[in-house]
Amino acid sequence: MSNIETEPLFAPGKARWLLEGGLETLDAGERQMLLVMAEMAELQGRELSAEEREVVARLRTDAVGDYDAKDVAKKVKKLVKGKRKKGAEPFTLPPGLARLKERGKK
Repeated sequence: MSNIETEPLFAPGKARWLLEGGLETLDAGERQMLLVMAEMAELQGRELSAEEREVVARLRTDAVGDYDAKDVAKKVKKLVKGKRKKGAEPFTLPPGLARLKERGKK
């Protein structure tokens, strides 16, 4: 079982790659999504390395538009734990993903 506070945010070498030009290969939406994921990890207590903090700082500088990571966390929690609206269809996994989920239970 992994410990979210101590495991690295990015795959080995990925933070360095992002700082050395990898960020420029991502479009604005990908950079913003990466920033949201990094900030969510920080909110959950993950300790970032110096390189990871540098990547997050660059992402924050480049971010287009304002958003609040705590607000995103609140909305995701509501989405996940909220009650289904009357008449709404339940969420189901596509057949390929459902098979992967079943395979993971074995």
